[in-house]
Amino acid sequence: MKTRQKITAWLAGACLMGALLTGCAGTDAQQDAGSGTVNTGSGEPVVQADKNVQAVASFSLAYNENDGLDPLACTSEENKLLSQLCFERLFLLNENFEPQMELCASVQRNSAKSYTLTIRDEVKFHSGEQLKPSDVVYSLNNARLRDDSTYQEQLSCISSVKYSGSEIYIRLKTAKSEKALEALLDVPIFCKGSEDDEIPDGSGPYKITKSDDGGIHAVPFEQWSGGVIQFCDSITLQPIANSAGAVNLLGTGQLSMLVQRDAEETAASGAKYTKTVGTSRMHYLGINCNDTPLDNKNVRTALSMLMDRDTIAQTCFAGRADAAALPAKKIPDGVKAPSFNQEAAVKLLKKAGIYDRDDDGYLEIRGGSDFKLQIIYNKQYGTKGAVLEQYAKTLNEMGIQTKVIPLEFEECQSRLSRGRYQMYYGEYEMTADLDLSSIISRNGDRNFGDYRSTTMTSALNDLNNATEDEYDTAYQTYLTCFAQETPIIPIVFERRLISAVEDFPKGFDPWPDQIFHGLGSWSATS
Repeated sequence: MKTRQKITAWLAGACLMGALLTGCAGTDAQQDAGSGTVNTGSGEPVVQADKNVQAVASFSLAYNENDGLDPLACTSEENKLLSQLCFERLFLLNENFEPQMELCASVQRNSAKSYTLTIRDEVKFHSGEQLKPSDVVYSLNNARLRDDSTYQEQLSCISSVKYSGSEIYIRLKTAKSEKALEALLDVPIFCKGSEDDEIPDGSGPYKITKSDDGGIHAVPFEQWSGGVIQFCDSITLQPIANSAGAVNLLGTGQLSMLVQRDAEETAASGAKYTKTVGTSRMHYLGINCNDTPLDNKNVRTALSMLMDRDTIAQTCFAGRADAAALPAKKIPDGVKAPSFNQEAAVKLLKKAGIYDRDDDGYLEIRGGSDFKLQIIYNKQYGTKGAVLEQYAKTLNEMGIQTKVIPLEFEECQSRLSRGRYQMYYGEYEMTADLDLSSIISRNGDRNFGDYRSTTMTSALNDLNNATEDEYDTAYQTYLTCFAQETPIIPIVFERRLISAVEDFPKGFDPWPDQIFHGLGSWSATS
């Protein structure tokens, strides 16, 4: 594992950057040169001048002294945010998690397990070095193989990354469609040979430096391929020891912006303006598909239709979540998701032989026994308990006797591993391609409910092997199959909370893995 020191050790030896400005008014040269924007699919930078951009007077962000600024290994929200300023990626994910080219110029599919990539010309690192295929290969191999890399699981499907001349060759262990692979390649790229530096050499719009007064700043990279940054000439970095310190600094007005990931976290006090941005963290109900009557897909789908996701997202998550009836950020045309519909749920249950046979207000399964449900969850999380109480209230009103059981984490895990449950509240950080196979495939390591379906297996295989022309049809088939089978019950996708004391800049349009999306056109609000 690579040793990481505090950023202050690196900064102590950093050279003063010439002509570092203390204000953020923007020089005449910058105003005349124009500004750039993040690439949105063409692979080419946008460098057209934007005369409407007005620089801000000041802007500040936090950096965590107890976490490194290595983009592959940092774990704090503060330092991950800073890495988005300093590093670029082959692809970025838009709000719907659709991959958009950034450093990548082209992708060629040789087979479902073999791809060839090329990168954009005229991209330079902060050191002045030219971006080369060897840098990309080295970055991806570090990301997938280093013990301290946070991208290991995401890139676990890759068996090798090599290059020859201007081409990069990626071979996969398992088949992936082109869109799926592109989504997985939202990995920061750094210059080979800089991996042992406290901050590896990136190609992002800003680089970190130290002023003569000892202040730490992020300053525009003058050779950024996206254009000239007009937004701010010097972003002040405020040192903190932990995320609580960042919340305190925002409350006292010493930070311009703060990002909070966990929906359980309380919004920072003093935040007058907030925005949210999507994540791939899905909340869902797992189902023991060996338990009667949950082994019937009509019963599982009916239970999904009794989940009022929109209300749950707004009340239990205070709007920091997106309702999700299917494991997708955007439902394609032609796919019917199981929306909240009590009447339709009753019909499906009756089709499965479940209805009130003796007019006592409770539903009975075949044989006359009452339909009873128990749902377990980790009692550490109050949001989960609130979701389940609301869901249980609906089920009980429908005649399904439902009990919510809070347990310690260890007891939850024990019951799941032994199959001693009916339903459980799960939370899953999906990889960027939104792959759910670990939960719904036969040998998935999170398939606690022993779900098995040849139809679903076929749909997954067709999706993974789909060509670019076949992908949309294969994706619709997969989601339609999921809606009919309901191997699990999706609830919501969490959203990151972005807080600010002052209004967000004009043009602020954050993406999941790039909060600074469109930075080249950001402008002061007054």
